[in-house]
Amino acid sequence: MCKQLKLRDFTTSDGVTLRYLEVGRGPILLMLHGWSQGAVLFKYQLSGLSGHFRVIALDMRGHGQSDKPSHGHRLSRLAKDLQELVTNLQPGRIHLLGHSAGCSVIWSYLEMFGGRNVDKLIFIDEPACLLADPSWPETERLAAGGIFTPDALYRFVDNLVGPKGTDATREILLSMVTPAMSAPQREELVAVNLQCPRLWAAKLFVDNVTQDWRDFIPTIKKPTLLVFGRASPHPLECQQWIHRQINGSRLEVFEAEEGGSHFLFLEAPAKLNTLIDEFLNEFSTTKAPPLA
Repeated sequence: MCKQLKLRDFTTSDGVTLRYLEVGRGPILLMLHGWSQGAVLFKYQLSGLSGHFRVIALDMRGHGQSDKPSHGHRLSRLAKDLQELVTNLQPGRIHLLGHSAGCSVIWSYLEMFGGRNVDKLIFIDEPACLLADPSWPETERLAAGGIFTPDALYRFVDNLVGPKGTDATREILLSMVTPAMSAPQREELVAVNLQCPRLWAAKLFVDNVTQDWRDFIPTIKKPTLLVFGRASPHPLECQQWIHRQINGSRLEVFEAEEGGSHFLFLEAPAKLNTLIDEFLNEFSTTKAPPLA
């Protein structure tokens, strides 16, 4: 991790202390991790992009180094937390990056609070609707990204909060990486995930999986980069659907052999960082502040 990295915090309107990692100077790139993950997993983006950006990675409530309250483990509250952080930062305009459920938090934020202060958006591997309606034809299921049936969803959640919750966590996480991911990286991934109490992780998992963003996504008008890995558990068709709905968006697909997994920001950081840098610097309306 970079030497200039700072750990900062702020307190939300409901009294929860949230912590975030920050490094660099320039336009703000604010990153949101996925379900039951943490800011520290963006280590390669924090170090690799801080030469051109003020990079911020938030530990959402219940995750990482942030407080672990017994309330607020739903997307709407996480989106409110994001809005309060943005207000606290007083950044002018920002870029937002979400991975997995972090994308859903951003969608909720944009839907509730608008995006007047947002310049560009980056979404890494999140479908519009994870829960499949049994009546859907296969083409609709693939386009939505419905990889869970109701039975499968609640079976996983029951396992997550049960005596073998750690095993259930490890199993689902390791199904989303390539065989090339090193053993230490795999253990770090699991360890960071387990920092979120399993009960709160289960509540957030249900809330995220049962959302359907297909009515909202076509309303997004910001320059948008979609990033997908061939080794993701999600079908490519769901990202192609989002790509078609967001006018002018860009879809980049990472192959499995180059680290294109659900966690491609860990497995293919150099390629991803180059892509992010190029995208954010392309006709950006956000300019770096003058040096002091």
